[in-house]
Amino acid sequence: MANYHDPAVIAQDFWTVAKFWHVVDGLYIWEFFTTLDYEASVIQGRRPYRWTIWLYSLTRVATLMAVVVSMIGFDVTTPINCQLWIIFELIFSFTAVAAGSMLIVIRVIAIWNRNRVVSVIAISTWATNIAALIHSIVLLHSVSSPVNDTCYMSNTLASKLNLMTSLATDIVLLLIMLVGLLRWRLQEGGMPNIARFLWTQGLIWLLIATFSYVPTVVFISLNLNGILLSNPSGGC
Repeated sequence: MANYHDPAVIAQDFWTVAKFWHVVDGLYIWEFFTTLDYEASVIQGRRPYRWTIWLYSLTRVATLMAVVVSMIGFDVTTPINCQLWIIFELIFSFTAVAAGSMLIVIRVIAIWNRNRVVSVIAISTWATNIAALIHSIVLLHSVSSPVNDTCYMSNTLASKLNLMTSLATDIVLLLIMLVGLLRWRLQEGGMPNIARFLWTQGLIWLLIATFSYVPTVVFISLNLNGILLSNPSGGC
């Protein structure tokens, strides 16, 4: 069995992960700029203004900044301050996660017509996620690899709580949203076609985004090495 903490193995894993994340980051950059027409339509008055556009744009911009920081980490050719680097990567990544989750919370509250019990549960779930994110920022550390001058997390297990909490809280919010939508649909007149219902309500994409946490949680639980977490800066 391979020794995943061997410097040669870490270097090989780095190049594999780097190629993968260049593709993923490139796809996000393409998606970001090809969908700017939504913000432009709000600014130009072609779409009604809602204050949630700020949360939506914050999610997109924070994700873009996290992508830029991670790309810098892959392509830098001189040593950098790894701890400062990972702090910025985590701040941008977690800001995107927090803003995106808040959009789900707002939709849950709206679907349940501001029901107090549901609102308290949704906001408490979101706050639990935020606490876990802050916990990770405080505990995670990044060190420089002597093999390829890149940075990677030295204590991957420290982010296990954060990722498992994010997965659990998003599942809770999605379930509350799904129950609320089904309840509303039944009141309107009958049981919907589930597949079409999930698609039209946008829940398919939320489910995909939520369960994308699973591979990372598995890798962290295996505790192979920091490179295999996701990217050399440790962004989630």
